[in-house]
Amino acid sequence: MRTAEHPAPSAQNRQVAGTQTITRALSVLRVLRDAEGDVGVTEMAHALDLHSSTTHRIVRALVVAGYVVQNKETERYRLGLEAFLLGRAAGQTLGFDAAMPLLDGLAEETGESVNLVVRDGDHALVILRVESKQPLRFSQPTGTRIPLYCTSTGKALLAFAGDLNAEVARLGELERLTPATITSPRDLLRDLEEIRSRGFSINRGERVPGVCGVAAPVLGSGGVATAALAVQGPEIRMPDDRIAELGPLVMEVARAVVASLPAGYEI
Repeated sequence: MRTAEHPAPSAQNRQVAGTQTITRALSVLRVLRDAEGDVGVTEMAHALDLHSSTTHRIVRALVVAGYVVQNKETERYRLGLEAFLLGRAAGQTLGFDAAMPLLDGLAEETGESVNLVVRDGDHALVILRVESKQPLRFSQPTGTRIPLYCTSTGKALLAFAGDLNAEVARLGELERLTPATITSPRDLLRDLEEIRSRGFSINRGERVPGVCGVAAPVLGSGGVATAALAVQGPEIRMPDDRIAELGPLVMEVARAVVASLPAGYEI
């Protein structure tokens, strides 16, 4: 029996607790989504700043629901069948399945690899990918997280994100990954302004030596980029005159991707 000393939890408190549990469960799923392999409870708890017992209860509930599976030998976890089915359904309803033939066509026409990325904080996340059929190609699997400031897709997202000064300032120190990496905020700002004026971005070995990319924004409401589309290949196959041809082509396909999305939705 509840007493004045131990009152029954209010409806508001129960609602807050329920929301917190859902938020934590989604955070667990994100940790598993971004992991390169199986993850243990202790690792998840550390990543989420939660007690191991709390994390274990959440993970077990997700296992029962089919969104997480456990390796019986190692007792570690990974995403389960229900998570896969949820992702496939989202890909279809959000328009990714409709966009895929456009990426296939662009890859076929250019002979190069093509990918579609979305922003994930200070990085970009590859969500769709078509590999080039050429023996010499740049591989970047779906799910790869890439920097914004030194990739063609990342710079397209930055250039069409709104306040350029604020976007560059938010990035902080720019790490030099190759001799071509732009590490000066002033130089990056100038590059982004040129991208916004030109309509497409160019990356010449700024993240990976010898790899070139040409990307265009997938624009949502208000002209803000919700995603970016890129053609990528070795610099030896992408001289200046070819980049000049690829830019307008990638912009055209990026507009087609927007048109392929369900009305009222953005990536």
